[in-house]
Amino acid sequence: MIAPEMWFTLYVLAQEGAMHRGAVLTTHKVGELLQVSQQTASRRIASCVEEGYITRIHSAKGMVIEISDKGRKELDGVRSALELAFAAQVDEISIEGAVVHGLGEGAYYVDMYSERFEKALGFKPFLGTLNVKITDERARKALARMKQTPPLIVPGFTQEGRTFGDVVCYHVLINQKVEGAVVAAQRTHHSQNILEVISPFNLRKRLRLKDNDVVVLTLIPLHLAK
Repeated sequence: MIAPEMWFTLYVLAQEGAMHRGAVLTTHKVGELLQVSQQTASRRIASCVEEGYITRIHSAKGMVIEISDKGRKELDGVRSALELAFAAQVDEISIEGAVVHGLGEGAYYVDMYSERFEKALGFKPFLGTLNVKITDERARKALARMKQTPPLIVPGFTQEGRTFGDVVCYHVLINQKVEGAVVAAQRTHHSQNILEVISPFNLRKRLRLKDNDVVVLTLIPLHLAK
């Protein structure tokens, strides 16, 4: 993993705008931001350039610094590590609900996102969703707790002029038997009390479920998900 002094340097540069554009800075200014000497700041910048974390162009006003893709990836790794550190303290979250009939749109949307789901979640989803209705206050509170944990985000896309938004995903274990994910699209016709669950399998057949059967969705924290 990237050394602490390096990622903190990148963090400070990002705060100054170097994440998305060139930020004009001097070594004196960087030293002030890092609370180190100008000489140390100069060495930190040089090390970041050498490692490929930033690009640097000298100008009359100072250095024009921009964080590279490699640097962004390192910062994103630090962010993920921090999210996991916080998530590791979360008690087990289990959501109980009842199987309900869907609107018949699940197969279409799962198909559209299939490759993206596979890349993000690690499994190729069955073309369909299991719809689970939250029926009591305890389950609603558990759902609220789940939404406070770090999710996986499947980015949206545009195809043939139609925009498909981001999808928020949470790894879950269904009835303590089958791994899957609760997926929440930005645009959905379902109410907030209906959860859509995907899995590598047809869950109704795999778990022999029918409408009104009770299922339990147990959150798999991000740091434990495959």
